[in-house]
Amino acid sequence: MEKIKKNKSLEFAFTNKRLYMNLVLGILWLGIGISYFFEDDTKLKYKPYIVTILGITYLLLFLYEFKQKYFEITKDKIKIKSIPSKEIDLNEVTEVKYYADDYTFKTPSKSLKILKSQINKKQLPEFENFFNNLQNNLKKNVV
Repeated sequence: MEKIKKNKSLEFAFTNKRLYMNLVLGILWLGIGISYFFEDDTKLKYKPYIVTILGITYLLLFLYEFKQKYFEITKDKIKIKSIPSKEIDLNEVTEVKYYADDYTFKTPSKSLKILKSQINKKQLPEFENFFNNLQNNLKKNVV
């Protein structure tokens, strides 16, 4: 919590495994799609375009996730940077849980789930510290 007050926000990246998997799949599908254009088979009219678009989509997903990161924690909210983005106000959080590698934040009207397996391993201790502090603060407020 102290780092959030000083830095105003913390951004947590996706795991490198996820990022590089999207990059490899993008290059692979793009290569296969482009290779279809060099074949002499006239029956394949739509297949090269679909495979090429799939490769471009994976490459764009890699770039988006590399640039936008997984989620951001400010002193007021947690925001998952997906399409569409999801956010939850930290002042309204009534319950936090960790179960089956999922961190769940609940308010009376919303629920937000962050997957442990998607958080960059280097940043995981920092997030777990934040989660434990928030959990302890909620327990103090209940008692």
